[in-house]
Order: sequence, then C-alpha cells, then structure tokens
Amino acid sequence: MKGSIIWNSQRYSSLLILLYLIYILSFIITSDDINFYSWSNFFLSFQMRILTSLIFIMILVHSYIGLWTVGTDYLTGRTLGFLNKTLANRAKLLRNTYFFVFGALGVVYLISILYIIWL
Repeated sequence: MKGSIIWNSQRYSSLLILLYLIYILSFIITSDDINFYSWSNFFLSFQMRILTSLIFIMILVHSYIGLWTVGTDYLTGRTLGFLNKTLANRAKLLRNTYFFVFGALGVVYLISILYIIWL
C-alpha cells in the first residue's frame, strides 16, 4: 500500500465520522422534543440511511488501516523474535491469520449493519 494514500484515507475518514457525529448532535440539540417517533423518523429517512451506510464504510476503512498498521509493524519475525523464536518462525502465518480474522469480522459487521439499516 502507498503511504500517502493510507495516511490521507485514515485522516479523511476520521473527519467524515466526526462530521456525522456533529450532525447527529445538532439534531439532538435543535430538536424540541425527542421521543421514539422523532428519533425513528430521523434515522429511517433515506438521507440518514445513505449517510449511515457511508459512514460505516468509512469506519471500516479507518479501522482496517489501523489494524493493518499494527499487523505489519508488530507481527513480524523480528519483533516476535524478541518474545519467542517459535513465534518468529510463524510470524507470517500469525500476520495472515490476524488479517483474515479482522477482515472477516469487518465483512460480517458490514453485512449486519446494512441489513439492520435497510430492512
């Protein structure tokens, strides 16, 4: 992966997540009476469904970049060799397993959230 693209993707995704939270807070602050129906209408609107879907994808991008950075920095033969030589020999397997588990969790979360939002 290219360093500047990764850095910009993570920074801009965090800014978009922050703007989403500010938008939700502005709804809470500006609403006179928040009850179940107003909250439901707000989140069931088409714009909020699209926005929430996009923001969740941004959360996945942000978290994947962070987890990728941790995996490539700390799950190497050199860093694991300080703990144990056996771990150092299996660093690539551990790193690939780490990426697979968190990638699979991301896909499961994405499917779950999209199912919850749109159905």
